Amino acid sequence: MKPCLTLQSGRLRPATAADLDHLVALLQDEEVRRYLCDDSVLPRETVAAMLTESEALDSRGLGLWVIELEDTPFAGICGLQPVSAELDIAPAMAGGIEPLIALHPAHWGKGLAAEALDALILYARDSLGLSRLVAAVDVPNARSQRLMRRCGFAAVGRTPGPACELVLYDLSLGEAEEAT
Repeated sequence: MKPCLTLQSGRLRPATAADLDHLVALLQDEEVRRYLCDDSVLPRETVAAMLTESEALDSRGLGLWVIELEDTPFAGICGLQPVSAELDIAPAMAGGIEPLIALHPAHWGKGLAAEALDALILYARDSLGLSRLVAAVDVPNARSQRLMRRCGFAAVGRTPGPACELVLYDLSLGEAEEAT
């Protein structure tokens, strides 16, 4: 099972089926789904399947985490997942693991996404031993592009996406820290 990860402002805890209602509400939020879901309203069954897939990735240390704050039990989600089949054909993305972050708009602009992504990056490097992460961001999603650059990702190309062109990012994680 994935571990809980500590944030300065809260924690990341593994998502479970009990988070379904919160996740459905988050992904159906008009501002959140604009880029993350290509502006589609995902049916409850699709979101439930996402949680099931996340739990199936637990043995690899991958999947979704809920972002919990002291005063907010569900501020959003984040995760690490294998690149989708659609993106796996892009050479820059092939075989990669990519982060996912979705926050309630009330938490935008406060550094929480960067804090969660930084925690995932450290976990990917130090606990999973990954040497790189990749990401794909819709061209018009300026917030997410700034987040990628802020957390050290470099743009490495572009590819067509389902709704618009995507900017492809890569982050070299270097060597995992030796346990002492």
